[in-house]
Amino acid sequence: MAPTVSSSQTKLSYPLYAADFDPFNPDFLLVGGGGGSSSTGVPNKISLIDASRRDQLAEVVDVELVKGEDSVTSLGVVESSESSLTAFAGINSSIADQNAGKNEHLRSFRIGLPAKKRRADGSTVDSGEKSTAPTQGSQALGRTALFRSASGTKNETYQRVLRLSPATSPDQPRLAAIASGLAPENEIIVFRPTPNPVAEDEVSRISLGGCEAADLDLISDGDETAGHLLAYCTDGEVFVQLLATASKPGKPISLYRSPESTTSLPPSKRPKFRSIRFLTPRYLLLLQNRPGRTGADLLVLRVSKDLSQARISLRKRLHKSTKAAVGLEVCPLTESDLGERQFVIAVAGQSGDDSSIELLTIDYTPNTGLGRFRPYTFLRSVHKGPLTKLVFSNFIGPALPVTKDVGPQFIRLASVGVDQIVVVHHLPLRPFPATYTKRPRYVLTPPGRSEAMQTTFSVFFALVVVGIVAFLMQVYCEIRGAVPPVLGATDWLSPRMRELVAQPYILAETARSELPIAAHSATEKLKDAASQIPSVDQIQAGIEDAAAGMKQKLYDLVRENSELETPKAIIVREEAGSGDISTELAHDATLVQQETLRRWDELSETQKTSWKRRLVDAGHWAEDQGENILKGVFFSQLADAVGNMVGG
Repeated sequence: MAPTVSSSQTKLSYPLYAADFDPFNPDFLLVGGGGGSSSTGVPNKISLIDASRRDQLAEVVDVELVKGEDSVTSLGVVESSESSLTAFAGINSSIADQNAGKNEHLRSFRIGLPAKKRRADGSTVDSGEKSTAPTQGSQALGRTALFRSASGTKNETYQRVLRLSPATSPDQPRLAAIASGLAPENEIIVFRPTPNPVAEDEVSRISLGGCEAADLDLISDGDETAGHLLAYCTDGEVFVQLLATASKPGKPISLYRSPESTTSLPPSKRPKFRSIRFLTPRYLLLLQNRPGRTGADLLVLRVSKDLSQARISLRKRLHKSTKAAVGLEVCPLTESDLGERQFVIAVAGQSGDDSSIELLTIDYTPNTGLGRFRPYTFLRSVHKGPLTKLVFSNFIGPALPVTKDVGPQFIRLASVGVDQIVVVHHLPLRPFPATYTKRPRYVLTPPGRSEAMQTTFSVFFALVVVGIVAFLMQVYCEIRGAVPPVLGATDWLSPRMRELVAQPYILAETARSELPIAAHSATEKLKDAASQIPSVDQIQAGIEDAAAGMKQKLYDLVRENSELETPKAIIVREEAGSGDISTELAHDATLVQQETLRRWDELSETQKTSWKRRLVDAGHWAEDQGENILKGVFFSQLADAVGNMVGG
């Protein structure tokens, strides 16, 4: 059963295209958008949303931008304090400025926060009445043009992507990256996020030519280089660049190309990468749309340690109702002392005219790597129309060791769309392990078994099932007499049940005793026929006679006679002169006059031994068939007399 996710929403007065949470206070969500430079009357704005309550969202700060300029296309919170936050926004200049060769697309703002609402240390917000009055006014800090094409004659260049490196503490230095769209020469620029960036703040500049970056991401490279990694993707290729603090960045390295990008297929027939996110410095998560709006996939690229290549290690087909994916976000949760952690993944997809969100989790262990994608829930029809931005709140977790005063933990997932709606979903977290510990890590869903454990369990369970089935088949076949009695299953039955269902095993002895004799008889007949230059009909008659002889063995007569409504008497004779054994059926009334016939039970032990030897030699009986088959059979005294002389 899918978990229930609580949510709240509010409608603003303008279409929304960008959003970001305050990294150190998830109670505040910054959103932006507008009607652009057209004269529709729809303003361009940046709004601060109070998301502290699960049942209600409130717009607490409304920053109306300069009229005649473009709408907000990208937005990111760079830093924050107890009284304000600083944000970057992608906003194109007015058409007049662009015609003059000036497009200051990167803007920075300082936005005041309401009093008594700040919790930069992650502590609980006051439960009393909270004032919504800003502690200070909001103001524009700077505006600059970083793209080279932004200084040329008017074109359609805009800042389509803005991404900041993850924030773990307020004093940690971060990097910002932007990518252009619709430019004559598209670029990616990485820079230090000062309020008004200049050339000295630039860390890396990548020229893409006529190709656009679909998405990009930044992550700290840990202790290996004390720097950052930049990853970006085009429609069919993934690149990575090492941004070391002590040296200049090298050229971007092509990690992976989709197989379809190297074929002659037209672009409309090829899958396209839509978004890219780091899970760890060596694992990249990719969102790829299938051609023709036929669905979307999540791919995990495992990157080699030297950043020279990557391969797909996981693939996940997204929900069947998703025709095309439009957004991807990842929220890394807290680590354990061993480096284990869980990632929460949100994918925004379009299903007809509505936009939905699919939530998944994936676990990471340093020794074994990533586990498998685990679906959490599917949120249907979150927005009417296109969903334009998806963003998680930053989860830092409570200070360790955890005390009993720490309340329930959760993360927020916000989405905005052109329908002017802001939606915030609240996802509850739980400590892991579940038993009380002072140093837990937090997860959205309890971690499953490792893949190795799952594989071992699956193989073991399959072997157990196969063993049980084989055992039951052996028992059944033994009871029905189809295989030798290895387990002795017939002895497990009650006498009545054994009489009803059990059958003696005779197949192997039949093949051993009957077939050689029949084959020898047929061969002799064929030799006689050959000496007399027989015809084909004579040879066929000889074979039929041999086959007929095979069908008249003693055990066959006993079995056939037992199935008759009125059983007959079975007579065994030894032919005078030839010594051959013959069998026949007769009515009991005809036997009274033949005093030379005796039943098996009436024979002496010497007579029984003599008859057994002759029956075995003639192929009529085998010792493992038992004497029960001979009971009730009549034997000629002539053979008995001959047997006595031979045995005598």
